[in-house]
Amino acid sequence: MPKSPSMPPLPLNGLFPIAKPSGPSSMKVIDSITSLLLESKLFDDPEKRKHARFQKNKKKNTAHLGLKIGQGGTLDPLADGVLVIGVNRGTKHLNRFLECTKEYESIGLLGCITTSMDSDDPVLSTSSWEHVTREDIEKVLDTFRGEIDQVPPIFSALKMDGKPLYEYARESKPLPRPIPTRKCQVSIELIDFRPASVTPGDGGHEYKWPTKRLSEDEKKVFRKLTDIVSQAGTEPSKPKGANPTTLEESAFNGDVPDSKPAETKKESFVPDLEKPDYPEISPINGLRPPTFTVKMTVSSGTYVRSIVHDIGVALGCGAHVVKLTRTRQGEFSLYGDEKVLAASASEDIKSKTDAPSEQINPETDVNAKAGEEEIPGPTNGSIPWPVWERAIKEREETIKAEKQEKEEAIMSGMSAEEIHANYSPEAIKQRRYEGGLREWETEVLRRFVSVPVPPNGGHGEGHGKKQY
Repeated sequence: MPKSPSMPPLPLNGLFPIAKPSGPSSMKVIDSITSLLLESKLFDDPEKRKHARFQKNKKKNTAHLGLKIGQGGTLDPLADGVLVIGVNRGTKHLNRFLECTKEYESIGLLGCITTSMDSDDPVLSTSSWEHVTREDIEKVLDTFRGEIDQVPPIFSALKMDGKPLYEYARESKPLPRPIPTRKCQVSIELIDFRPASVTPGDGGHEYKWPTKRLSEDEKKVFRKLTDIVSQAGTEPSKPKGANPTTLEESAFNGDVPDSKPAETKKESFVPDLEKPDYPEISPINGLRPPTFTVKMTVSSGTYVRSIVHDIGVALGCGAHVVKLTRTRQGEFSLYGDEKVLAASASEDIKSKTDAPSEQINPETDVNAKAGEEEIPGPTNGSIPWPVWERAIKEREETIKAEKQEKEEAIMSGMSAEEIHANYSPEAIKQRRYEGGLREWETEVLRRFVSVPVPPNGGHGEGHGKKQY
């Protein structure tokens, strides 16, 4: 059996992937794990903390605490999947993850167009969907394969003259110039077409259209945005071999793509905000609309939600994203460690204290005693979010117990010197360090990709960029 790799040089400088859950923003996810990293011996750099103590922290970050942390490509709150984390000198290597190829799996729900193309925002329009079959979707996907021209959504963070597009939209201000199209490479396949559930356990999906609708004031803003994009002269996007449109054209300018040749004239499609909603439960068959799941590999800058939206428009009924998962970003994959992922997904998973096999015991592990802890061999896949949830909960419980212990020591008459010696931040940190690696630290080390550090440890100025 091959020997497990030894602990890399500390503090760690490099990259590791986590599995972001759906719900919180990417920054909220990073904020929630930052305290763990700051208190870990894997990332503690006393020398950096000493230098940072004398620097003014103008930015809202952790650099003044001796730790740099960032992420290599934001995922919206609805989305889940791979989020690449860079720590210390690893943050200098994050830009390449903005430019790399990415893989996604997305579920679209038919019959409904929303303002943001996903289920978090209000409905724009609903249409009949009963005519759509799996074969129809397969045919439509042919028009989205290869190189396509895509226009970024006006509700996006892309900047124009230093200002995000979504700010122009919210302020109802005209755009200074057309939104430029971008070339995108797309490989896409249909992996599921699923009817809605009728009875529990029948294998159908449980997704439903959003209940929120636009108010009269919001409808006025939407109409104004239609004029803004039209006056800006946004060029229509033209997927290879046909002419499906992007969000801006279908929701604002109104072209409906179809499977006809490119020279065939298309009919105009603009969501009619005054027409009655088409019911979610079909008056024809009494069912709710089906979902379709697509797997795609896309180049940098591709808006996946726009593609799902455009598929719905091409089908003549509209669609929006109800689930979006990034399964790969560069060399980092969401899956790979199926055993860990399956265990973490289980509702009755045991706590860390019930799973000593995941821990390194400093009392029995010779290398741990010597400060040369060995870790399990490298593994693929991202760190499941339940690992972080357990770590956050454990930290909260530990802080509470330490506070109570300190209060009891004070009440018992312990001297101020003894209180400081046992309960100062440095004393508490040292005790935690002596406890061996925790579950989340082990999982980080299993996936960690180190980056080169200059001979002086990265302190000071004048270090050139290095590739790895």
